[in-house]
Amino acid sequence: MTALAKHSRFIAILSAGLLLRVLLAFVVFPKQGFSTDMQLFAGWATTLARVGPGAFYATASGADYPPGYMYVLWLLGNAPASALPLLLKVPAIVADLGIAAVLYWAGRRWLGERAGLAAAALYLFIPVTWYDSALWGQVDAVGALLLIASLVLLIERHSEAAIALAVLAILVKPQEAIGLVIVLPVLVRRHLILGGSRWRLLTSALAGAATLALPLVPFDIGGVAGLLRLFQSDADRYSVLTANAFNIWALVGSTPLAQIIGGSGGSWTPDSLAVGGTTAFILGASALAGVGLVVAFYAVPTRVHERYLFLFFTVGALLAAEFVAASAGYLIVGLLNAVNLHAILGAPLSVGAGVAGFGRGGGPGVIRGGAGFSGLGAQIASIRLPFADLARSEMVVALVALGQTAALVALMVAWCVLVIRPRPIARAAKAPYVAWRPSSTS
Repeated sequence: MTALAKHSRFIAILSAGLLLRVLLAFVVFPKQGFSTDMQLFAGWATTLARVGPGAFYATASGADYPPGYMYVLWLLGNAPASALPLLLKVPAIVADLGIAAVLYWAGRRWLGERAGLAAAALYLFIPVTWYDSALWGQVDAVGALLLIASLVLLIERHSEAAIALAVLAILVKPQEAIGLVIVLPVLVRRHLILGGSRWRLLTSALAGAATLALPLVPFDIGGVAGLLRLFQSDADRYSVLTANAFNIWALVGSTPLAQIIGGSGGSWTPDSLAVGGTTAFILGASALAGVGLVVAFYAVPTRVHERYLFLFFTVGALLAAEFVAASAGYLIVGLLNAVNLHAILGAPLSVGAGVAGFGRGGGPGVIRGGAGFSGLGAQIASIRLPFADLARSEMVVALVALGQTAALVALMVAWCVLVIRPRPIARAAKAPYVAWRPSSTS
């Protein structure tokens, strides 16, 4: 049997996932998406092509992304101007396919062929993923690809490559820093506490440091210190209860997001809001520290955007591929989060401005879905989707917020049960390579 025939079912799933995204991105909604984000990407790409990385951050409007993804935009910026609005969605679509391939490889190796196919299919066809890349035009999949590859390499005991990819993911999207919560303790435990090679801990640290420092060199960001200032500036800029994420904070405040998002618009509520003798920010941060799981990154802290749950749909696909209960939870959370994305993407939105210090460097994006660039940006239009008003209604926002929180808590409890539950010996015979599972002692 040839290699192509051996993986024919995966190739069919991958081809169907690609076809879906191509039809949405380039046939049904060409040069359309979340116009503010896509116009920013287009502006950054052309600025990089014009002035290079050395003067980019001093020149570009609203440049609040770290340098990692700027290398991709630098490449796209050299394309013909007429093609750039179409090309902006290509990197995320390619990353979607890459994530599916990683999930298939890992699932097949650790759990068997059926689990690998299920994991890839779950990821490719759950609406959240193609909403993000093919409709929205965002790039969360690029950072997620690097991070899921990092976790797989970590399990396969490739320590240096694992931490290098985890750091590179942060240079694409700062939110991927949550991956270090997993990678760093595992490396310390593996190479220090359990008596593994301490030399490997040193080489891993060097690999991470080099991956952090080298991509910054061409850019006028001020090195690692400048990168940290950029991260801090971004965090302070979105000092609100929720930046359009339908989590529990969407129901809080004198004018909660659930109330204003479907009406005439308004301002996000600052997370300095007093709650029981403290502030909402302190309460959310404390809850995040106390819970400490990937899913909690969306459910409990303040300052969360609607797409911050994206990483869950990569890692979660592997768990969902093996356990029926997990697959049900995965699909429920995916459906609810897709409603959240639909509400924000479906029509121009006038919610967001009004918080002191808020904005993207004075450039477009102060109001998500608002004004954009002239010239090239004028070629990129906002998507119009049906039922946007329904998805923004106060009742739907409340139901999604409560439903997502309950589903994520239920999945968290199920994960904890999995950790403490002994793994039957018979199970090991069916799937002998289960080092990824929390309950494994192998």
